[in-house]
Amino acid sequence: MRSLIVFSDVTLDGFMAGPDNDLEFTVDDPQMTGELTDELVAVADLQIWGSKSFAPSGAYWTAADGDLATWMNETPKVVLSSDRSLDVSSWANSTLAAGDGVEQVRQLKETSGGSLVVFGGVQTVRSLVAADLVDEYWLKFNPTVVGRGGSMFTEVAERRSLTLRSARSYPSGAVALVYSARG
Repeated sequence: MRSLIVFSDVTLDGFMAGPDNDLEFTVDDPQMTGELTDELVAVADLQIWGSKSFAPSGAYWTAADGDLATWMNETPKVVLSSDRSLDVSSWANSTLAAGDGVEQVRQLKETSGGSLVVFGGVQTVRSLVAADLVDEYWLKFNPTVVGRGGSMFTEVAERRSLTLRSARSYPSGAVALVYSARG
């Protein structure tokens, strides 16, 4: 069974998106980003995207260069959407999975291969967290407080204990935490 990784920037007060769904709270920390993405590339071979985050992310990565951009563009992507007419052809190696996103991911976890990684958006991550499908949280905590925004944990009905696998701090003030949801 494949594991599902949530890979996300987070504010100190726990939001993965700020007001108006913005990501302006993220700090530029090439060391942190480089270390975490190198580790991610080594284990993940399928990306999961929500329909709202797919288009802006695709526009960014198709115009970027470097090793990470190559991985982002060449790695297969599954876009979860209830809109069966959504066109995902603008970003190479993308497939639309229309219908129940939670069920689609549950089925993908049963296939063979490396880890699945979900990058966003908030609603997609929130639904996968609520369904208890997430195996690992790779969180980049930014030294920013926004007060309100999108949280991945608002639909969790009961307390869940996580196991810290690694913690690293960086000169930018950011902290990278990796938690296992499965003990």
